[in-house]
Amino acid sequence: KTQSKQRLHTLLIKMGCTESVPERDAFLQPHPMDHAVVHAAAAPSSTEPTVLLVREKLFSWSGDSFGIKTGAGASFHDLKVKGKVFAFRDQMTMLDGNGRVVAVLLRKFELVGQTFKVYVPHPVRKGQQPSDRKYEGQPLYTYAKIERVPLSTVQNVTLDGDQTPTYTVARSGSWWPKTRTVRKHGRPAALMEGGTWESNWNSYRITCAPGIDACLMVCICAACDEMDKENRK
Repeated sequence: KTQSKQRLHTLLIKMGCTESVPERDAFLQPHPMDHAVVHAAAAPSSTEPTVLLVREKLFSWSGDSFGIKTGAGASFHDLKVKGKVFAFRDQMTMLDGNGRVVAVLLRKFELVGQTFKVYVPHPVRKGQQPSDRKYEGQPLYTYAKIERVPLSTVQNVTLDGDQTPTYTVARSGSWWPKTRTVRKHGRPAALMEGGTWESNWNSYRITCAPGIDACLMVCICAACDEMDKENRK
């Protein structure tokens, strides 16, 4: 039965079975902010959506770094993403303009598949203790866990300390270019649209509703790309 379900899962992926894309106006509706944000300097607006451009396959670029841009092409708070290097091949790092760590996305392989955790250099809830992870000697705190729902194309994102997922991520619309809808407690929260948005590089255009943490969405986007690669094997 398990093998049959796995074959059905693969077939559904190849057929391009996805949910419909919500109307654009859905991403103009504000959400309450999470109890903590990834980077205080890039905290979301409570009234206006945030639009970002990021490179596709951020997790896979070996040792290179790429700036995160706004939809208009300007730098987004001087943030950049550094791809993996040989010694840390399962890690992606977000840095500020001074090279200080903002977030670390770390992959872990488990029996149910790969999962990802987002770490930040500050506590995200009262009384939180540092994790066992460090970045260049600096303690890191767990922010969120990203994992795929078994035998589906949906990912759950659970904030540290919570018992149930805050966000779900699902492929939407046509299978190519890639489009994902992120929902927060069932409501549209972010739209991740793949395509050639910037020069000749395939990029994602990420539209975040008011109140949605854009830095967290970048991490989610990178993790989902890697999970898609696993499903194509």
